[in-house]
Amino acid sequence: MFPLLSKTSALSLLLWALSSPAFPAEEMTGILILEIEGLKGVDGDVYVAVYDSESRWLGEEAVLTTRVAITESLDGDLVRTELQLPLGTYALSVFFDADKDGELDTNLFGLPKEQIAISNNAIGKFGPPKYEDAVFTLGAEPLIQHITMKEL
Repeated sequence: MFPLLSKTSALSLLLWALSSPAFPAEEMTGILILEIEGLKGVDGDVYVAVYDSESRWLGEEAVLTTRVAITESLDGDLVRTELQLPLGTYALSVFFDADKDGELDTNLFGLPKEQIAISNNAIGKFGPPKYEDAVFTLGAEPLIQHITMKEL
């Protein structure tokens, strides 16, 4: 009878261990499909920065930054790419790196010289768009963000 008790205890211990925080459940992710239109050319790259809070918005601490090679992602007039992210709320900033230097070129006043875009096609008034205008919620179903590039 003692060996049966040991097996039961071992099974209970294993079940407890598997349900404890030391073994977290996989984080749920969603697919964000980004469709970009209005690019002035196909030579160059598009850079996408993903932000998850107003405090990080348009700063150096993006949740994700990625380079999209236009020639590899071109679908007719659209540049199309997919991002896999944890479910949540996000906002995007995008710029067209025509000269392929990996940086957003700006003029003397700090305004972009290359095309830019923001999720929800948000537009700023007297400055960059607000996070609340650019934010969207990514759920379990794929979400499409259709973004139009603009010059300032």
